[in-house]
Order: sequence, then C-alpha cells, then structure tokens
Amino acid sequence: MNSKYTTKENKTHINLVLKNAISCNISMANNNIPYMVTVNFGYDSDYIYFHSNQKGTKVDMINSNPLVCYGLHYGVEVFSNKQACNWGTKYRSISGTGKAELLTNEDDKTNGLLAIMQKYSGSNEHVFNEHVLDHTNVYRISLKNATVKNNHWDWDWDE
Repeated sequence: MNSKYTTKENKTHINLVLKNAISCNISMANNNIPYMVTVNFGYDSDYIYFHSNQKGTKVDMINSNPLVCYGLHYGVEVFSNKQACNWGTKYRSISGTGKAELLTNEDDKTNGLLAIMQKYSGSNEHVFNEHVLDHTNVYRISLKNATVKNNHWDWDWDE
C-alpha cells in the first residue's frame, strides 16, 4: 500500500502509525545543504507537533526555509531468506511534506505541547509554567500531504 491521505483506510493507517511510532524524523534544507533531526512529537487529526529550544541549527534552518519533510515508522522487522536478494523489511510508515509553522499564540503552544505529552504519557492533564512557554519553540506541520506505506504486512485494521 502506498497512497495519499484520502481514503478512510489511509486515515486509519496514518493514525495507527502516529499512535505507534516512537519518534519523527524532520528533514529540511538550506542553500542546498540538507539536515535531518529526530524529534519527539505529538499529533491531532490535522497536525504533527514538535518542540525545540529557541536557538540551534534546526531553528536556524526552519527560520530560513520552513518547508520540510517528515517520516515516521513502526513495526519494523527484518526477515531473512536463503537467497541474499530475497531478504527484506516489514514496516508501516507515513511520510509527507509541509511547512513547519512556529506557534506564537500561548493557547496554540500549550495545545501542541499537550499533544506531545498525550503521545508519551497517555494524559493531557499537564500544566506548563510561563517560563517553559516563553522559552520553548513549538511547531506544527499539516498532515494533509501524508503518504502511507505498508510493506510486507497483512494489514489488521483493528490494531
């Protein structure tokens, strides 16, 4: 399976990968120089959220060119075969492109951080002090250009 985020089946696949993936890779480029970073992330039905310090290579790159791509995967298993060319990898993944949008509104930042905490803690009952909100960049990327891939899995939609 490899297709755009348009059908109910694809939305289900995307939600399962978002739920089960441990981290997200964000790639960006500036002046023909690529850069990729692995981030903790959160999500809702429309966006992936991630956070960062207010200084550093990632921030500089996004400030200069906010167009990014992202990738998430889970369920990775390598399988072997007697013939070397018949080895392979099972995985479920999503990837996409979009704009890393810096959230500046306190409510938007809080919602993004809550989405991240929900992903890893299972709860969105967290409070962020003013210092954290003032000194943390929170970004979101739209999921509208997500592509799904399911390699060598007999898909179970009820997972």
